[in-house]
Amino acid sequence: MKTLTSTVDQVRLLAVSSPHSGDWLHALPLSGCGLMLDDKAIHIAVGLRLGANICEPHQCPCGASVDAKGLHGLSCKSGTGRSARHHALNDLLWRALSKADIPAVKEPSGLLCTDGKRPDGVTKLPWRTGKCVAWDVTVIDTSSYVPATSQTPGAAAEAAADRKTSKINMLYSASATCLCRSQLRPWERSTRQR
Repeated sequence: MKTLTSTVDQVRLLAVSSPHSGDWLHALPLSGCGLMLDDKAIHIAVGLRLGANICEPHQCPCGASVDAKGLHGLSCKSGTGRSARHHALNDLLWRALSKADIPAVKEPSGLLCTDGKRPDGVTKLPWRTGKCVAWDVTVIDTSSYVPATSQTPGAAAEAAADRKTSKINMLYSASATCLCRSQLRPWERSTRQR
């Protein structure tokens, strides 16, 4: 890894070699569970993991230049990918709770804070210490946090989880559970320990 000249390549290699970062490669492709990736998604996911060129260099509608590796799409605020990944993980968590007969509500009304934001979901039953569990899913781009993630895999997800947990604990009378995942696959530590 020391021979890599690009810091982004160092971040990628550290991220993809961290524990559980490749677990998705062993998942059964079950469409009923939301675990089926189409050919294009596999192409992009494997290309990002390998650091391969996945697109032609071009100009993004937001004005940024996109290189052949296509990393800009992971963090572009004008793109739809960030929102789609967020909603897919939120739906997966909600369906898992439903399958386990744990009643939960996505984007519950009545839990708004002063800035109008709310958690992605909350269980209807008390979980721990008599509080319901509120969850908030965050998907962040590992390569946007290069100084930290070039030293520690999952550092971007850890920072996001800390921010979300403190926000939820301050605003809601619920136990906070943040699921933070960086684009190159490391989960933050508390998610991995569940």
